[in-house]
Amino acid sequence: MSAFRRPLLPHIVVGSVDGALRAELSRAAELPFNYPDVGASFDETAPAGYDHIVESAVIGAGREEFDRLAEGIRQWKIQTGSGLRVEAAGPAEKGTNVALAKHLPPRGIASIVLSCRVVWTLDEPRRKGFSYGSLRGHPEAGEEAFVAELDDDGAVTFKVFGFSRRGTVATAATAPIARAIQRRTLTDYLHAAKAAIAG
Repeated sequence: MSAFRRPLLPHIVVGSVDGALRAELSRAAELPFNYPDVGASFDETAPAGYDHIVESAVIGAGREEFDRLAEGIRQWKIQTGSGLRVEAAGPAEKGTNVALAKHLPPRGIASIVLSCRVVWTLDEPRRKGFSYGSLRGHPEAGEEAFVAELDDDGAVTFKVFGFSRRGTVATAATAPIARAIQRRTLTDYLHAAKAAIAG
């Protein structure tokens, strides 16, 4: 099966996701990316054929708050703080696999379980973060980057950027719903970043 052929459905779990997350993380080591443009999010643009993801906000000030945000990003606090369940072997480093579970409405009885792999990291004095790419079976195909920036005036900016297109037949068929979920997720990421700074 081609890594870029869309599977029919994402992995949906009813009830507890603990076992499914562990199994997905174990399986992720053997999964290929489900898109060809690996690492392309580094220059903050979108390859042809993808939706461009970009969101940023100034959410703090000073080196201490920048460091807290950067460490929160590295420790998956943006994901956990936005309501995702996370299973990873450690912090976000290049090549790290992570399994994620997102509850589905209306009552969170079912969850989508998916996996990603970190494709690049930033560890500069004023810019820190990482980007991960979707693996086969992910409902989306593409990358998301999470970056903390410390501006010359001391402002701390949280940035999410990347690119995506539908990764399964089901999400392609329900594209408006998928885009609405993605927009809500970006808002949740911003709230999680503010919480990371607050400690």
